Amino acid sequence: MPITMNMKTAVKDIFKFIVSSFSGSFYFFASLASLTGVAIVFIQDKNAVIIALAFFCIMLFVLIMGLLVALFKIANINNKDYESLSTFVKYETNDAKIITYEVYKLIQSTKPIMDSFPYNFKWTGTHLPQIDSDLQNVTDIIDEHDPSIYDRAILHLGKPLYYNQSQVIHFKATLNDTDQKSDTNVSNRITKEVDIIHYRIILKYKPNGYGKNAILERKKVDSIRGNYEKLIEIPFDDKTKSYEYHLLKPELNYEYRICWER
Repeated sequence: MPITMNMKTAVKDIFKFIVSSFSGSFYFFASLASLTGVAIVFIQDKNAVIIALAFFCIMLFVLIMGLLVALFKIANINNKDYESLSTFVKYETNDAKIITYEVYKLIQSTKPIMDSFPYNFKWTGTHLPQIDSDLQNVTDIIDEHDPSIYDRAILHLGKPLYYNQSQVIHFKATLNDTDQKSDTNVSNRITKEVDIIHYRIILKYKPNGYGKNAILERKKVDSIRGNYEKLIEIPFDDKTKSYEYHLLKPELNYEYRICWER
């Protein structure tokens, strides 16, 4: 059977996990082996020495094989890198020209070791966004040059995330929409189960008494025609100049978006 890219990645992750997590154990065994070597000098019964060394080698082999089997099971059971537990989305602008878009995402790793997180995004304006993060280092930004494909920001974790560990991912984009060519919406493609997405859309430039509702709608991710289904209307809070909504347990393989009037 040919070795796939996913299998190569899994083997690489497993090797890194073993080196980082179990190097202390191997140092212990190496020290024990050295002490055993010293003890051999003072032991006259060679058969006893051979039996002891054989037992030691067998136990070390069993330990390594058990670890590899367990990690390969983890890699094979999960066909995804992480679980998405909750997401907070904030869109804020004072003048409808300069926009701050932030996402806080709580994830749980399903890989043996995870040291970076690719965040998918798509900006519909004409000026390139400035990408940053308060919690991770942005090591690369991949522009696909295709409006139908998401661009990606590679966020490097300061500390590796091991299997079943959780961490908050932060993505921040400063957006220039002085020509007002961008779409006035925020959207999420639901390809992994998530318990809650909290949306907060702050439009400080709106006049007092503004009362237009935003629209929450969705469509199938693989929908070719892109027809959205209207779900609910979200009222505008005039005191905070914002829309706020909690999307609970959205269905898989749908794209959800909140749209509002410019």
